[in-house]
Amino acid sequence: MAEEAEAPEYRVQVDSFEPARRGRHVIYTLIIRRGSAQWPIRRRFRQVVKLHEQLVQGFGRSSMKEGLPRLPPKLTYRSIFCGQQDQRFLQLRAMQLQEYFEALLRYIPYVDQCEALREFLCSVDVSNMSYDALLDLEQALGRGSPGRRIDAALIAALPKRSDRRSEASPSHQSGCCVICQELMLKSEDIRVLPCGHEYHYECISQWIPESNTCCVCHGLAIETPASGDEAEADDC
Repeated sequence: MAEEAEAPEYRVQVDSFEPARRGRHVIYTLIIRRGSAQWPIRRRFRQVVKLHEQLVQGFGRSSMKEGLPRLPPKLTYRSIFCGQQDQRFLQLRAMQLQEYFEALLRYIPYVDQCEALREFLCSVDVSNMSYDALLDLEQALGRGSPGRRIDAALIAALPKRSDRRSEASPSHQSGCCVICQELMLKSEDIRVLPCGHEYHYECISQWIPESNTCCVCHGLAIETPASGDEAEADDC
C-alpha cells in the first residue's frame, strides 16, 4: 500500500488575471499561503515557463516521467483564432495553472529546498502590504529575528534622515514608509537603516523588536554583539 502523500507546506491559488496596461501580455495574480500567512504575487505565463525550464534542468528530463507536471500549452486552437487575450482561453489557462501548481507542490513539497521555486513564490512586492501582513510574511519565510532582544537604545540611535541625506543613494529616498504606507514628511522623525532604506521612527521601532531586518531588502537592521560574532564565525 502506497504511503499517503504529505500535504505541501505552501499552497498556491490562481486568483485572477488581467491584460497588462502596456503590451499584449497577461498578468496572473497568485495568492501564496504558508501557515497563517498569505501574500500575492503577479506573474506572466512566460515566468512560469522559465520556472518550469529551471526545474527540468535541475531535476533532469526523467523528472517528467517521475511526477513533475507538464505546463499548460502555450497555444491552443482558440488562442490562435481568437487571440491570446480571449477570455475563455485565459479562464481555461488559469484553471490549468491552478492544476499545475497543485501538482508541482505535491512533487516538491519542501519548497525551501528548491531555490528556483522558492524564489518564484517568495519574491514579493511589499509596497502594498500592511504591517501585520509583513510580520506574518517574515515569520512564514523564516526571515525574522533569531529571537534576541534588541536594546531600545540601539533603535533610538539609528541615524535620522537629515544626518544621512548626503550619504544615501537616490534609490533609497522613498516618499512612503513601507510599514505604515504613509508619506514621510520632512517634519517627521525619519530613520535610516544601514542598507539605506528609510522608515518612520515610530514604525521601525515597533518592527525591529519583532524582526531585526529591513522589510524591503531583508538586510540586518541593527547589528548586535551576538550577530557580529556570528558574522565573524561565518567568515572562518
